[in-house]
Amino acid sequence: MEGAVGVDIDYPGYDGKRLPFEDGSQDTVYSSHCLEHIPDPLNVIQDWYRVTKVGGHIIIAVPSRDLYERRRRPPSIWNTEHLRMYSCASLLAEIEAALEPNSFKVRYLAENDDLFDYSRPPMVAPYGNYEVTVVIEKLRTPEWRLVD
Repeated sequence: MEGAVGVDIDYPGYDGKRLPFEDGSQDTVYSSHCLEHIPDPLNVIQDWYRVTKVGGHIIIAVPSRDLYERRRRPPSIWNTEHLRMYSCASLLAEIEAALEPNSFKVRYLAENDDLFDYSRPPMVAPYGNYEVTVVIEKLRTPEWRLVD
């Protein structure tokens, strides 16, 4: 995508925890198959939110627990570096734990199983798509807060 900046662990100024961008400076943050490797996902989600402009989007794709992993808990038999396994509900729960209510809206949440071969047993590598994707929009946080 024109104008996109790819950030990985070797990106200048990136320490693996805080993106080297100003608050509210990015239209979109896109993370594909990364969050499951990060030890502290809530702080990372908060940092992605920090750099996103109001009205901008955070797009997160992670492997599906039910399709890729086909097991409820780590360890993954397909990638030993996966620290967590995600369903739509667990990904959304992490986002809700990381961000203030009414500071974002979920604009898309889906489990992509396009061309997924459900006939393959759990000990055979999955075939087809097997990811959970969420798109959240950053909102201007209202002055008021939820009442307990």
